[in-house]
Amino acid sequence: MIGLVLATALTVQATDPQYRIPTELCRGYWMVPVTLQARESETEPRTLWFLHDTGASTTFVDPDSLERVSNRQFENGQRVTIVDASAGPVQINRMPVRVRDLDHLSIALGREIDGLMSVHTFDDFLLILDYPAEEMRLREGALPRPNGETVFSTRGPDRRPWLMVNFAGRQQRLLIDSGAAGTGFAVNDIDQFRLTEPAREVKAAVRFDRLEPRRVSRLDGDADVAGLRFQSPILEEVPRSALLGGEALRHFVITLDQDNRRVEFMAARNEAVPAEPYIELGAVMRPTARGFEVLRLYEGLPFIEAGVEVGDVISHYNGRPIAERGCSPIEPGTLRLTVQRDDATLELEAELTPVFEAVDP
Repeated sequence: MIGLVLATALTVQATDPQYRIPTELCRGYWMVPVTLQARESETEPRTLWFLHDTGASTTFVDPDSLERVSNRQFENGQRVTIVDASAGPVQINRMPVRVRDLDHLSIALGREIDGLMSVHTFDDFLLILDYPAEEMRLREGALPRPNGETVFSTRGPDRRPWLMVNFAGRQQRLLIDSGAAGTGFAVNDIDQFRLTEPAREVKAAVRFDRLEPRRVSRLDGDADVAGLRFQSPILEEVPRSALLGGEALRHFVITLDQDNRRVEFMAARNEAVPAEPYIELGAVMRPTARGFEVLRLYEGLPFIEAGVEVGDVISHYNGRPIAERGCSPIEPGTLRLTVQRDDATLELEAELTPVFEAVDP
């Protein structure tokens, strides 16, 4: 367990002490700055930005980022311990990390990150992910025993947090995964669920040695997450851990008690979550230093209709470099693409229309 102590300068309320971690919520991803203790000769703080991922059991840091703050070189796979650092009001005595090149992740996100922070980083505290307020907070104490209404057991196949979700009468245990911000519900064997239409492949995940196709459809019925009803949500099929991602989590204030393997879900709304339109670009792309390399396209979807071809490298969205596009989400409408094809630069326009339309309640 990583040792954490409260900064002595922090003033807290004895009845309900909460410590706000300075974060940026970028397209549903929690970005946490970790500042290293300044050296005597330094005037500027040395800060590493971590993406906090409740679906990750290990903390990773990019080797170039470590070199920047330490003036030392590191190799992929090396184990390192960050000491004497802070995340806002919390002092981090020791944070074990594993070195891994994360450049591809920075490009995919459209903003530079230095590391991936595991769910176990704040195990000494209750971790509060307040999506509506866009705040990450820590609180001392423990959650009460699960009551099946607001507090639930997170026990599952490993030490990460899991939650049982009801899909129109069918139960499945899902990993609470803040690192899957663009996903709502990812399930195993999508054909076991009642669907509004047959699932079809519209995307794929790029792994180190393979592509993992993703079939998608709408649930014919509602999903229940901690008492909040989601009307005909989009289901995405995954081969491994089923996920409860950011598109669903953003409707809650979530408190994780990792020590006791419990979670509290407080819905930020009283009414059901409507079935919103679902938009896909229709391309499988790999992040590279030049931009997104197109590996596969899907017929009838925006990118192939715009004239994008397999092998193209998309360098800009709406005039902004892919790696610098920031936290603005892709909105419905026209997306301008700058495409590198062989020695030519092309300007294309993709009309982003829903793959699955909204469903009336």
